[in-house]
Amino acid sequence: MLAIVHWLEDALLASLLALMIFLAVTQIVLRNGFDSGILWADSLLRVLVLWIALIGAIVASRDRQHLSVDVVTRFLAPSAKRGVSVVTSLFTAGICLLVSWYSLEFVLMEYESATMAFAGVPSWACESVMPVAFLLIACRYLLHTVQAALGIEQEAGQ
Repeated sequence: MLAIVHWLEDALLASLLALMIFLAVTQIVLRNGFDSGILWADSLLRVLVLWIALIGAIVASRDRQHLSVDVVTRFLAPSAKRGVSVVTSLFTAGICLLVSWYSLEFVLMEYESATMAFAGVPSWACESVMPVAFLLIACRYLLHTVQAALGIEQEAGQ
């Protein structure tokens, strides 16, 4: 089941990136070759950047590929290293839960204001990836916390 979830995340990320590249190239060709373009394409491209960044962050949290400063942990004893990993993973999960909560409040305010992002698509729908993504990242880091506490922490990419 976990392999299917990972495949779906990767497929969604790749599909959104392909759509973004296709749309950007189409806009360039239309503007430079035909002095026209798709009116809402630039707005959609900005939304796609947000979605790709956050889905990419979800995938990075799955594979423990987030940026980290680990110079100090390289010189720690295994037990101290495990303790640091528990604390940092728990801290990261907490921050992500807070960001998820406040981004949910933001999306709800956008829903109430009924503003449109582009082509009749409401702003809240474009921004809805934020609370979901940060909640998923928080869940993954809670899992990393448990794994580190039990000493079953996996290396990046496994």
